[in-house]
Amino acid sequence: MARNTTLQVLLDDLRAEAGHSIASNFGQATETMLLKLLNRVQRRLWEDFAWPFLRIKSDIVMQAGQRYYDIPSNLTLERIENARFRWGNHWDKVTFGIDAGHYNQYDSDLDVRSWPVMKFDAYGTVAGQIEVWPIPSNNGSSTTKEGLLRLEGVKNLSALAAKTDTADLDDQLIVLFAAGELLARQKSPDAQIKMQQAQQHYQRIKARLSKTTSVVFGAEEPRGYQPRGPVLIARVFL
Repeated sequence: MARNTTLQVLLDDLRAEAGHSIASNFGQATETMLLKLLNRVQRRLWEDFAWPFLRIKSDIVMQAGQRYYDIPSNLTLERIENARFRWGNHWDKVTFGIDAGHYNQYDSDLDVRSWPVMKFDAYGTVAGQIEVWPIPSNNGSSTTKEGLLRLEGVKNLSALAAKTDTADLDDQLIVLFAAGELLARQKSPDAQIKMQQAQQHYQRIKARLSKTTSVVFGAEEPRGYQPRGPVLIARVFL
């Protein structure tokens, strides 16, 4: 059980776990197919769990007057778990979601600027970008850390292509699930056993790694936010 196992070792272990099925029934199964299978299994596992050892922090330096920013290449919006803004000598939480109430306070369409940044959201027009609110009135500094937006989350998965590429997740976990899928395609009676072994191993790993995590996609408003205009209250009659 290990991480950072090379693709070559994964291929060898997969052939060993699948046993004679690869040698006999999988005469048409090329190495390319096995490579795709290993990548697909690792991606499914990566998407299924918030792996704590893959959590990273990436900083974006705010620029005065800039509303939209590229998401760091090692993160995707869906796997961002937390965001904070460096203001003075502390980090303030930045929450996800910008709505009309926020624009009523600082209208980004009119280039109304303020400090600090309090919210961020997906920018639907351009893939891989986020919008920050309010538009920064100051420039950030990577030296002093003032004005940095720090994104924390599960880093993007590294693809397995070259034989020396290494897996981000547990090698045994990847191989067992891949072997189970491979055997199932051939209707082998060993497929169910492999899948049971894979699930048991997966549950053990998750039990060891599971920790309470804070997720940024909540309703909490940042410090300093004051809604403008009337507050609407809806009453539902059942």
